Amino acid sequence: MALVSDAIPVHSLPKTPSQVPALKIFRFKNSEGKQKESPVSLPITPLPTDAPHRHTYYEILFIEEGIGFHEIDFHSYNIQGAGLHFLTPGQVHLLTFSTAFQGYIVAFSEDFYTFYNPVNPSLSQLPFFQPTRRQPIITLSETEKRYFHNILENMVSDHLTAETDQTMIGKYLGLILQKCAFLAPKNIQPAESALQTVPELVGRFQELVEKNFRQMHEVQQYAQELSVSPDYLSKIIKKYLGTPSQEYILDKLLLEAKRLLVFTNLSSKEIGYHIHMDDPSYFSRIFKKKTGLTPNEYRDHVRKSTI
Repeated sequence: MALVSDAIPVHSLPKTPSQVPALKIFRFKNSEGKQKESPVSLPITPLPTDAPHRHTYYEILFIEEGIGFHEIDFHSYNIQGAGLHFLTPGQVHLLTFSTAFQGYIVAFSEDFYTFYNPVNPSLSQLPFFQPTRRQPIITLSETEKRYFHNILENMVSDHLTAETDQTMIGKYLGLILQKCAFLAPKNIQPAESALQTVPELVGRFQELVEKNFRQMHEVQQYAQELSVSPDYLSKIIKKYLGTPSQEYILDKLLLEAKRLLVFTNLSSKEIGYHIHMDDPSYFSRIFKKKTGLTPNEYRDHVRKSTI
């Protein structure tokens, strides 16, 4: 993996005059001559993707054909054949191609989805976007691949028509995610299928942590936002997520620290400041307690083994 000197590249959706955040659809960078039926005017993704990076938006990658690897937050997923890959804002990822890819990249904001699908489940309730039970890959049968191919061909056609009502594009997105939610249980491993249904409070807590973990470190802060007592919140999080709420928050902080240690050259002190742990010795102490290594030892170990 390539490294950057001081920050992980962050990609954002292009600005538009519309008051509603835009949805964008792209082809894969190495798909030239590979797309069979897609309109030639559909652009390849204009953003640099040959190094680890992250987004401020959600992504669905519909891969019809191709071989390679998809690395997402220190997990590597083999790509061979048709599948759907899901990314949430802030995740660090990198696609490595062995052959040309055929398919589409659908990039959208949470606001776009909720604006056009107000009665659908929130994104954090969907299994492929849930913070703790995230299931980033759905493999597709030949029949399922044709189903998504047909939807996306129509969606692309409408997307490229200037006079198309954005409501239609928003509904396409809602339909795709509904179908994905229906298919997702088939891809869950047996050990995961026994997990209890997560209550709304737990999902709201997970959403809040995803958006605020850098600034908000205390259970009390989240309990206040959720209008429950800290004790009750801790009890419900332990019951359904299997980890104390304080540990859940800390794990999010340390994942961000690991990303910055591996993919940037920021110092341990600078990383501590980035996640609002302003005492460097405290940050190092907590990091070693959770990982068994100091921040610098972790950086050296992971870089030597993966880069």
